[in-house]
Amino acid sequence: MTTELNPGDYFGDASKQNQQGDERNWLINEIIKPELPNIIDNVDKCLELLTSDEHFKMPISSGLPNEPNAAYVRGILTRKRGFITDYQLIVKFKHFNRGKQCAFKMDTNKPYPLKQIDTMTDNLTTVSELLDVLQQCEDAGQFETDLVKVLDLLSKSINLLHFPPQSLLFPYNENALLKQMFTNSEASFQTAHHILNIDLVILRNEISMDFRNLQKITTRPWCDFDTATGKTFTDRIRDKLKAQRGKKVSDVLHEEGLEIEEPSLLRNVFPHKNAHMATTLDEAQNVLARCVTFESGLVSECEKVSVATSDPSLISITSKLGALENCVSNYYTNLTLI
Repeated sequence: MTTELNPGDYFGDASKQNQQGDERNWLINEIIKPELPNIIDNVDKCLELLTSDEHFKMPISSGLPNEPNAAYVRGILTRKRGFITDYQLIVKFKHFNRGKQCAFKMDTNKPYPLKQIDTMTDNLTTVSELLDVLQQCEDAGQFETDLVKVLDLLSKSINLLHFPPQSLLFPYNENALLKQMFTNSEASFQTAHHILNIDLVILRNEISMDFRNLQKITTRPWCDFDTATGKTFTDRIRDKLKAQRGKKVSDVLHEEGLEIEEPSLLRNVFPHKNAHMATTLDEAQNVLARCVTFESGLVSECEKVSVATSDPSLISITSKLGALENCVSNYYTNLTLI
């Protein structure tokens, strides 16, 4: 009695590569593809929430001040799609505008773009298109390639919510929000000695804001600004200390032409003519630790209030994106294990 083995039979001479290909095709066609419509529905729901024409009004409050002269912030913010369409704000800092409250009202003819939402909308639009293509894809290799793209875009969107771009944060935001949003406001965000700054970013499922009262530092040479490099003298000292980590601060200051003096009462009361060419070590270390370059000058933060307000649609989006990333990641992992 003889037995004939067919090439495609499980006990035949089918290569290991062919078996892996069959397993991969089975996983794609029988497990992953049937779930794609559900994934697409959830992505489309996120897009629907991001592009909704509904106006979301959110209160802003730092709560009751702890003492009569304490800083506080109150107001109302309105978001529609990827824009802030209205923003009314009252800010009070003890050392700004002689402690009087300042009222800011947004120019509603100029909606302020929320870059994080714009980028996330673009990412999810591409994800939706890729998922449509995956439903029709018959090539396992191409399917895996496009699935990686979907996973990458979902991960980038989630990271965008957890780690706002540096360009939106102090001191890199160039005070764009105050300059663009309140162009016609009666209140000024700058005085001779201070300047206000506002960070406004999406952080997880909230709109997060940091309000700062910044003191302008006019002590030379620390505040000297080089327009060619966009850096102050303080930055130059920091850069040298980073590049030459073993070097003492006093040695770097000597190289830059600064004389190190001992602190004394006489020095404070009767500074000599070339005071800008001398400093104490304590003064230098304080400037290097506390001051940053901002708006073509040097500032230090003297007051700060942080406020966060929940955005109802972002709560749902954050939850859905986490679940989608986990689901697609599991499918991709299973494909790579075959």
